[in-house]
Amino acid sequence: MKTEFNEKESLTLIQEMIENSKARLGESSFFFLLWGWLVGLASAIHFILLITGYSNPWLPWPVMMGIGGIAASVKGHRMKKEKRVKTYLDTTMSYLWLGFIFTLFFILFFAGYGKISWAMSNVLIVTLYGMGSFVSGGILKFRPLIYGGIATWVIAIISIFLAPEYTLLSITLSIIVAYLIPGYLLRSKENQQSHV
Repeated sequence: MKTEFNEKESLTLIQEMIENSKARLGESSFFFLLWGWLVGLASAIHFILLITGYSNPWLPWPVMMGIGGIAASVKGHRMKKEKRVKTYLDTTMSYLWLGFIFTLFFILFFAGYGKISWAMSNVLIVTLYGMGSFVSGGILKFRPLIYGGIATWVIAIISIFLAPEYTLLSITLSIIVAYLIPGYLLRSKENQQSHV
């Protein structure tokens, strides 16, 4: 039994692993689209409720994020059962998004305790969306995620100069460029690969 790879075989194996992970990311378009729609709608509805004077304009967040948490958990559990091998790229992506979630809760915690303003927390969250998209795109060599991350950072810079309530619209716009557009492109790529 052969136990050593030559250089060409090693490169071929690495390329196959990268392509496998790209295909899995295509399957994961569900998560980009799920969170893209839920976060985009929550921030847009929050903005509308805020400017119309509703007493609890933040209510869309716990509702939408609760729905998202349940849907993502169910889908993630199903995908985990189907997955045969966990690659290095899978692990890297898991740590990236786990770090994203921790940092998101860190920002929200300090905003909730008044240590940073909600408007500044929105700008930081937009920046965080950009980081997640940019790094994911770099790891997987998927340009729409990279471009979405860069566009989101530009949105974050502009958001610093906006009135606080308009930072909610910055979240909506950043989600469109960092999650929804790449998510639909991933789904299209997934559909093309499944027809080959």
